[in-house]
Amino acid sequence: MPEIPKGAKSPTDHAKPAAQIEAEGEPTIDIEWNGHTFTIGSDPDDYPVETVLAFENGLNVTALQGLLGPTQWADFMKDKPKRRDVVDLFETFNAALGFGSAGE
Repeated sequence: MPEIPKGAKSPTDHAKPAAQIEAEGEPTIDIEWNGHTFTIGSDPDDYPVETVLAFENGLNVTALQGLLGPTQWADFMKDKPKRRDVVDLFETFNAALGFGSAGE
């Protein structure tokens, strides 16, 4: 891991409550998960229709791929994730965005 320069500030968006992010109108949110930092849209109304349809049809892996986009998806796939990793990442996203569990 590269050395962090002295005095460098670390991003704190992931520590903000979802309501604060929404109120500030920030278009994205950084989410820490399993050694990765993923950036996703903070407003589900801005998600691509294909991603929304994947959610509605219960295609969770396809929805996750849509949320992450091609570059972050490739990064996620480098770890050879299992189903439980997808569920855990969704739970992390839901908590950061102020939603209930992935089953809701």
